[in-house]
Amino acid sequence: MGYKVLALKWRPQSFDQVIGQGHITQALSNAIKFDRISHAFTFSGPRGVGKTTTARILAQKLNNIEDINSSFDIIEMDAASNRGIDEIRSLRENVSVAPAHGKYKIYIIDEVHMLTKEAFNALLKTLEEPPDYTIFILATTDPYKMPATILSRTQRYDFRRLTINDIKKQLVIILESEKKEFNTIGLELIARKADGSMRDALGYLDQVMNYCKDDIDLESVQKTLGVISDEAYLGIFNNICQNNVGEVIQVVNDIIMEGVSIYDFIIGFNTFLRRLLHSMIGSDGGCDFINEWLDNNKQVTQIDVIRIMELIFQFELKIKLLDQSDLALELLMVKLCNLDNFSNISDIIDSLDVDENDNKNSQKVASESYENSKNTTETSTTSTAKNDKSMKSDKNREKVENTKNDLPVEQQEQEEEKQKEAHTHNSSDIVKKNDGNLLDKQKVILEIQNIVNYIDEKNSKIAALLSDIEITNVTKVDISLKVNNISDFIYDTLINGIDIIKGAFNVILKTNHNIVIDRGSAMKKEDLKNKNKTKDEEHPLFMDFLEKFDGEILR
Repeated sequence: MGYKVLALKWRPQSFDQVIGQGHITQALSNAIKFDRISHAFTFSGPRGVGKTTTARILAQKLNNIEDINSSFDIIEMDAASNRGIDEIRSLRENVSVAPAHGKYKIYIIDEVHMLTKEAFNALLKTLEEPPDYTIFILATTDPYKMPATILSRTQRYDFRRLTINDIKKQLVIILESEKKEFNTIGLELIARKADGSMRDALGYLDQVMNYCKDDIDLESVQKTLGVISDEAYLGIFNNICQNNVGEVIQVVNDIIMEGVSIYDFIIGFNTFLRRLLHSMIGSDGGCDFINEWLDNNKQVTQIDVIRIMELIFQFELKIKLLDQSDLALELLMVKLCNLDNFSNISDIIDSLDVDENDNKNSQKVASESYENSKNTTETSTTSTAKNDKSMKSDKNREKVENTKNDLPVEQQEQEEEKQKEAHTHNSSDIVKKNDGNLLDKQKVILEIQNIVNYIDEKNSKIAALLSDIEITNVTKVDISLKVNNISDFIYDTLINGIDIIKGAFNVILKTNHNIVIDRGSAMKKEDLKNKNKTKDEEHPLFMDFLEKFDGEILR
């Protein structure tokens, strides 16, 4: 007889031999014992955890036979290759035929989720009310792909993923029976590589036994399966913590050159970090060498490990899309070695709190100078106004000169004195609010252009509507404005924007006055038309057009 692989040789023949599924085998044993057998079962769970094996054992127990292959009453069907409606119709026709030898006629349909929608519909009625002697056992790795109408007509048993210890214990039993020497750490690596599947673990063990001559040692397991021990991962992590970039890259490159895939390395590294984190939390005992390392490196915290795991998770998502994955892995290792000595997240939160408090203080200072304005977030308005004032000082002086020429000689002298006082003002005086007694009409006139410019930065539409503005009166409380030649709509617009206008006056003048807007004289339609016409004719584009085409204005 030829060689039989371990997965078939060590396939369980009774419920007691099924590993890690005691909650299911106990329920099925009691159902047989008390004769409470359902007409249909659904066995769902990951690959290689015993679904089909348990179905075969159940069928053997129900018909009380030793060899399932010798029975005509137990029909195994692979839905992946027999998924059409024709196969299900043939099954329905055979259901009516009574069992030849056993008590039940049992149908085991593996990978049942692969059936088509039409096949499921054809099976539905038969599954709901089969003959008393017929039992269906449906096995699947993807129960969510099955129709709810099918699942609701069966007893569902969810198989669990096997633990590392469960797989490791079974491997020990097998190797002892095979009279092989082994390394326990190597068996643990095989169990981790199997990822909860006993069938995969036995396949890996077969592969390792073919590589080794006699004993199964750790080095052989690592070379054959391309897995890395936790001690090696701990060494890499230790160098990352000490910022030894060169050492980390050298070790990682040596591991990759030995045949370990980058994907397997990343998966294994995160699995190790998970164990390390569990040891730090205290959820399990952990390994002695991990606990010893943690005792000697108290500065490494749970947050440090979590940050590294998050970066590795991000790399894992992108690794299959990268052409130069080896280079990307090196960059990842350099990044992990330069995490600013694992800055504590609490320090970051504290710094954010400090910045937030500074922000609040600056907003409080700004709100004191601009108390009643809706735009309280403009904390830098004072400096902006100063710059505007210095840039436009020449225009203001021109305007003041024109204003002075229209005044009597004595009043002109008074204005010159006031202008000197304005130029000799200290910077400390600018910070303080002006009292209403110190603010007069002429001072407002001097600053009116800066005020309009400030409004223009906040709302250019309102600034444009204030092109024809006149200061009529200044009291301790109010500043009265008169805007000429405006319509009802423009007046309403200015009233709606009174907060912006008030804010501009109070910021530029360093005061806290109310703004009163009055409507001035309305311009006649003919004058307004001529004014608009004059503006159009003086427009640079219009004049350039006339010059290029040697044109003239007729009317």
